[in-house]
Amino acid sequence: MTSLPTLPAAYDLRLRGDGQPVTTRVARWRSDVGEVAVKTFAAADRARGEWEACILAFLGEGPASPDIRVQTLVPTRDGAAWAGQPDGGCVLVTRWETGRYRAYDTYAANEWAALGRGLGTLHARLDAMPGQAPQTLSARLAHIDPAVERAKLELELADRPFPSHPRIDAAWVARYLALCREMLAACYPGAVEGFPTDDTQRPIHNDYNQFNYLFGDTLPPLVIDWEASIGAPREFEVVRCLNHLPLQAPALARTFVHAYRERRPLRAGHMRWAVDVACLMHATKHWVLQGWLDGLPGFDQRLLGAMEMVTMLARGRERLGAFFVDTIEGSH
Repeated sequence: MTSLPTLPAAYDLRLRGDGQPVTTRVARWRSDVGEVAVKTFAAADRARGEWEACILAFLGEGPASPDIRVQTLVPTRDGAAWAGQPDGGCVLVTRWETGRYRAYDTYAANEWAALGRGLGTLHARLDAMPGQAPQTLSARLAHIDPAVERAKLELELADRPFPSHPRIDAAWVARYLALCREMLAACYPGAVEGFPTDDTQRPIHNDYNQFNYLFGDTLPPLVIDWEASIGAPREFEVVRCLNHLPLQAPALARTFVHAYRERRPLRAGHMRWAVDVACLMHATKHWVLQGWLDGLPGFDQRLLGAMEMVTMLARGRERLGAFFVDTIEGSH
C-alpha cells in the first residue's frame, strides 16, 4: 500500500482508502469516479509526462475506432490533460484499465493482425496531431558516440562478482557483449547515414510491445504507457515492434505488416534502414545487463531475453531487411 498523495487542486477528484503501487510512477487508487491510475512525474521528466498526457487527450478527442483502444484520460476541473506540481513535476490521471499481459509467442494470427491494424490506425491518427514531440529519433541517433558505446561494451569481467545463475556466467556475458559490439559496428553507419531526412518524425508510441498490451475478451488489446513516445519515421516502430518475429515466425509477422498496410502505407526503401536502427538500439541497451549485475529482481529473464534477441538479430539482420522489403513490395 502507499500513502494518499496530494493531488493538485486542479483535479476535481477525491481518492479513497489505500493505494497500490504499480510502478515507480504509477499507483492504483479508488476514487469518487471509480478506480484510477495516478501517474506522477518528477521535475526532470515533466516534459515526458506532459507529452504523454497530450497524446492521450488527442487520441481521446478523435472518433472512436474499432482498431484502437487506449487509456481514458481523467482531465482536470478545467479540462486540462495534466496538472503541475509545486516541485516542478506534473501529474496525469487515467481510468484504471483491466486486462491480461501475455507473452508475444502466445499471440494467434488474428491477434497479430489486430495489433498491426491498431498500430497503422494509431500512426494515421497521430499524423494529424499538432505540435512536435519533445524528443526525436534523429536527435537520439545524433547523441550516440560509437567509441563511447564500444567502451561501455568492453567491461572487465575477470574479477567482477556476478549474481549466481545456472545459465549466466562470465563467458556467457562476454559472448553477449561481443554480439552487441558486432551489431554496433555493423549497424551504426547505416542507421545514421541512411536516416530519411525528408521524414517529419510524427509521434510514435515507441514501446508498442507485449509489456504494454492489455488483452481482454475482445480484440484489439488496450495499449497503455505512452511516456516513451518520440517523433520518428513509422517504419522504425514497425520493425522495433516485431523485433525477431520475422525470423521466428515469418507468417505471423507478414500478417502484422499486411494488416498495418490496410490502414497506412510503409515505404519499402526505408525498411533496411529501420532494421539497422532497431539493431543499434538493442546493441546499446546497457541498462538490462547493468540491472542484472546490480541484482535487481526479474533482470535475469530480461537479460536472457536480450541475449536471444541480439543473437538472432546479429545472425539474421540481412534476412530481416529482406523480409520487410519483400513483404511490402510483394503485396503491391
